[in-house]
Amino acid sequence: MVDRRTVTKLIRLHAEELRQITESARRSGVTPARFIRETALGTRPKARSQAATGPLFHELARIGRRLDQLARFAWASQDPALTAQTSAALELHQALVRHIVQGHRQRGGSTP
Repeated sequence: MVDRRTVTKLIRLHAEELRQITESARRSGVTPARFIRETALGTRPKARSQAATGPLFHELARIGRRLDQLARFAWASQDPALTAQTSAALELHQALVRHIVQGHRQRGGSTP
């Protein structure tokens, strides 16, 4: 059985306080609620590598989806040169993603 949090507490913050908390939480790779909870309980969340690499992985995924769409379009167009160039670009992107993910895992990070 999972131990779920069931009690809520409303707190009021100035806009600048919330901005600072949100930024600190982002740097730590956690939600503002988790940041507040952990900090209040005496644990300051440490900056996590995922906080820095998360946007990179999301952007690479977005580019990969676009390349995949282009590859499908190229295949449907039956233009051999366009198909070859698009397939090569997609393969390079996939190799780059594998390289980055492997390096990230070797440094002890987790992929988002």
